[in-house]
Amino acid sequence: MRKHLPHCLFMAVILLFLNTAQSQNTIRGLVQDSKNQALSSATALLRQAKDSSLVKGVICNDQGGFLFDAAPGNYFVEINLLGYSPVFSKSITVSGNESLTDLENITLTEDATVLNEVAVVAKRPFLEQKIDRTVVNVANSITNAGGNALEVLQRSPGVQVNRLTRSISLLGKEGIVIMINGKISRLPSDAVVQMLEGMNANNIDRIELIHTPPANFEAQGNAGIINIVLKNTGEEGLNGGYSANAGYGRGEKYGAGAYFNYRKNKVNWFGNYDYNFDLNPQVFTNYRGVQQGSDFLETETYSDRPHTPTSMQNARLGADFQISKKTVIGVLGTFFDRNWYMEAENDIKYSRNGAIETQLSMPNSETNHSQSFAGNLNLTHQFSKNQSLNLDADLIQYDVNNPSNYDIQNVGATGNITPQYELRIGKKTPISAAVAKADYVVSFGKNQTLETGAKLTSMRFDNDVRVDSLPPNQDWIVLPELTSVFHLNEDVVGAYATFSSKINAKTDFKAGLRYEYTKTNLGSDAEPDVVDRQYGSWFPSVFVTRKLSETQSLNFSYSRRISRPQIRWLAPWLIFSDPTTVEGGNPALQPSFTNAVKLDYGFKSWKFGVAYSLENDPVSFVPTVDAQTNRQVNKRQNLGNQKTASANLYIPYHPIKWWQMQNNLYVHSTEINFELEGRKIQLSNLTYGFNSTHTFTLPKKFTLEVSGNYDSPGYWGVAKWAATGSANVGIQKDFGEKWGKLRFNASDLFMSTNWYGNTNQPEINLMVRQSYQMAERTFMLSWTNTFGNKKLKSARQRQTGSAEEMRRI
Repeated sequence: MRKHLPHCLFMAVILLFLNTAQSQNTIRGLVQDSKNQALSSATALLRQAKDSSLVKGVICNDQGGFLFDAAPGNYFVEINLLGYSPVFSKSITVSGNESLTDLENITLTEDATVLNEVAVVAKRPFLEQKIDRTVVNVANSITNAGGNALEVLQRSPGVQVNRLTRSISLLGKEGIVIMINGKISRLPSDAVVQMLEGMNANNIDRIELIHTPPANFEAQGNAGIINIVLKNTGEEGLNGGYSANAGYGRGEKYGAGAYFNYRKNKVNWFGNYDYNFDLNPQVFTNYRGVQQGSDFLETETYSDRPHTPTSMQNARLGADFQISKKTVIGVLGTFFDRNWYMEAENDIKYSRNGAIETQLSMPNSETNHSQSFAGNLNLTHQFSKNQSLNLDADLIQYDVNNPSNYDIQNVGATGNITPQYELRIGKKTPISAAVAKADYVVSFGKNQTLETGAKLTSMRFDNDVRVDSLPPNQDWIVLPELTSVFHLNEDVVGAYATFSSKINAKTDFKAGLRYEYTKTNLGSDAEPDVVDRQYGSWFPSVFVTRKLSETQSLNFSYSRRISRPQIRWLAPWLIFSDPTTVEGGNPALQPSFTNAVKLDYGFKSWKFGVAYSLENDPVSFVPTVDAQTNRQVNKRQNLGNQKTASANLYIPYHPIKWWQMQNNLYVHSTEINFELEGRKIQLSNLTYGFNSTHTFTLPKKFTLEVSGNYDSPGYWGVAKWAATGSANVGIQKDFGEKWGKLRFNASDLFMSTNWYGNTNQPEINLMVRQSYQMAERTFMLSWTNTFGNKKLKSARQRQTGSAEEMRRI
């Protein structure tokens, strides 16, 4: 029964989607001024007739129109616009029989007295579709409270997080670029995952999913860009917010965070700080089978990691100085620190033809301490209302200290321990980057905009690995075949131009072209020029949005992207799972290129999208086994190509006035073609899944939220992984502006986020099974509150120039 439970849940969600499609009720109207001119920026609020509670809010379109999907009940509509007196409609009764209610035209009259202060309260929709991105508004989610940014991402439509490979995919494709407040993170991909694990979810405002980025974004990132926008409150005064959380899963967890914005005269200071601690016991297993002549060899490794504490800190501090009416100079500093420690007991069994030959015990410990410091200087100048210039200069320093120790012991038939030897590995990796960037924007009339810009990135990297061995009764000796110091220098120059136009009242168009030239050199004193390549590429992009009617729209996009190998993937490094299983880097990795198209159709608040991409030379995690030595090496390699077709459906629905649901269903079809050890291999797979969130408004300012997600079995590289999913529940009590909100949530109730993978290619002696058991049922209590001037202007949301470099580091 348990085996079929995920499929039953999946079918239940499909039936729920079909059921919701049968009972949509619509309220619509037009807003105009006293001269019968459409008011396109008016706010329409749908309220309950009984108690005036807010159901939902929208911004009127270019024709002054608004539209609501409503459950059966009694309502009225409130219309607000700065400089006008508010207007309230007559009472509206929705019967529940797919009714359409057309309101009479609503006329607003000017009222200068309301210019002093207007407060419009409206809850943003969970999902917003823009010309080049999908916006997920997560600020009010209860089940995300007390969690971290990585968990929020995992519950976003179309996003999958692989904690094994520490990678993130979008619509079934890896190679995602992560941005924080428009700033591309230039940390290594695994460090980005670590940073997101340490980022408090309470400080996240929204997530932007940019599937086919325009040309003003760097071409890096084959799967697109995910931009995480943090909360930034911030006339004069101080405001901000703070939070604290504590909980327990298989180990204790706690954290705190705060953000602030202070504006005085022409200076605006802003910043935030997060601290999180997580104790997460883990179990890793690895099995491989090798045919060696007439013998069948098996290696089984069981790694118990009961003590794996992680502490993480994230901090930002910045200031904007208004030096004139047209010029702002900004400075921004960011800091990230992660200290992870692990103690493990590893048991290894070597068998031949089913009989155990050797049994080893390998206690080991590992520390991974990483720190990054980044500084940004920004200048923005507004030449006129139609022209602006933005300049950025960034410096980044990222350091990793990753020592590990292994004690290899032989286990006799009676269980007696005989020491064999010890290994001591030291790895230090300093990485630095410098970035200069300029962007110029000019508008022609009301409907055309031209953006141009250029960027220079210079990165330097050292990878110092030393491996020492200690045989019994001897001194430490260096193992030269495993010890090296590699240096990498990489320079990237890019330039772009983007043109956008509103062709008519119903059609928007945006097109761009970017060129990037890359020069990379990797080598050591002993082996210079292991990688020495230069290449240039063009990256076009096109976006078209067409409004078919008041309730229907189409979005089309195309872009070409590049995914350069992560820096640490290129350089030699070592991690031992057992004496014959090792993970390392691959200097032969090449960049991959992707062509991607996407088409989205919107009907009322429903969204349906299809996408297709072809990626050449994708980089993936591939295990290889040497049958003669029974040695397994896990490293990333270039595959031939990957074709991905996907479809996703988003359905928000309000069955009754106190129940709201957001549902997202996806299907991905993937075909991977490559050669391994001279044999052509094709892997095809159909994956599917869903995200669903249900919010229940209860009396006395209580809110209940239930959410879940499911991802079917699928390939990550050449390994097929079992299904994963999670079920979460949370409840919130709102104590008002003075005391904030208290939330209690339970996540991963069924502990269903463990990873079980299988690589089965017996023709090339590749039979590997792995598991990464890190799931835990976590109970978390969190408290959030805000302080200061609630009307204070926000701090400037701006990009820096070095976000992409931070990701690649």
